[in-house]
Amino acid sequence: MKRMLLALLAAILVLSFFAGRAAQTAPASSPAPTGMPAPTPAPEAEGAEDPAITFTTTDREGNTWDETAFQGHSLTMLNFWEPWCGPCVGEMADIQKLSEDYADKGLQVLGIYSTPGMEADVDAVLEKTGVKYPILHDTEDFDVFRSGYVPTTVFIDESGRVAGNQLYVGARSYADWEALVLELLG
Repeated sequence: MKRMLLALLAAILVLSFFAGRAAQTAPASSPAPTGMPAPTPAPEAEGAEDPAITFTTTDREGNTWDETAFQGHSLTMLNFWEPWCGPCVGEMADIQKLSEDYADKGLQVLGIYSTPGMEADVDAVLEKTGVKYPILHDTEDFDVFRSGYVPTTVFIDESGRVAGNQLYVGARSYADWEALVLELLG
């Protein structure tokens, strides 16, 4: 009997924790698709109204990338994902199609993952989803975009600033991403 009560108490505590975290989601100007968390305001650097993002990392081939990657692109979609994340993998083919359909309108897509030692899994995901956009390694320079969940996506303008001041947590369909891209490209 004690074990059942302890198990019930533990379950209530866990559910309360997750319910509290869900209640912390800030309202956003762009509604989330049904069943998706609402976008949350992007973090700002202390003392800066609209900070530019700076970073240095490498892609899977060892090429160095930094904030100059935003130049020449009206909008860059940074999609943080992991190879073990089903919703992340599930939206990647749609993001690839978006990348192809809107490249000539100024959209660039960069995928970013952090799980070390999973190169074979990443290869399998990229092959399965047909992803051709650049895949970068995560770095602490991206900590400002940590939501605690994957996938998390943020859009950056050509000057390296967060476009739309939103983090998008959760996977979305092609149509949902397209609507956001069209809105942000204006």
